[in-house]
Amino acid sequence: MISPANQAIGALKLAVLNIEHPGTVSPATVTTACTDAASRLQSNQPHADDLVRLYSQLLAVTPPGYWPHVTLVDDAPVNFGCVITDAAGNVVDRQVGKTTEGITEMIRLRFTRPTAENKP
Repeated sequence: MISPANQAIGALKLAVLNIEHPGTVSPATVTTACTDAASRLQSNQPHADDLVRLYSQLLAVTPPGYWPHVTLVDDAPVNFGCVITDAAGNVVDRQVGKTTEGITEMIRLRFTRPTAENKP
């Protein structure tokens, strides 16, 4: 299956080819390809780009030997989910949340040792 991004790249290449060599690719073909690529890009998960940011944030707050696994959640109030595993692959925590910052903070608190300064 071709990703929406790859389809958009192909459509842009067709557009350039049509401009440089107008007889090679018909304007209708270029228009259809560009329209299809744009609609697929717009229908793509709106938060998909945030997964990389969430993964990076979780790596920063988890101790060595623990690994975050992130996903999009198809539930209206919740956008993101994560599972934290240890080196053996055992699940040690899982969270869902509306924002990457919220999940990161929950995981950070999970791995933060309580100190006299942190106690209420």
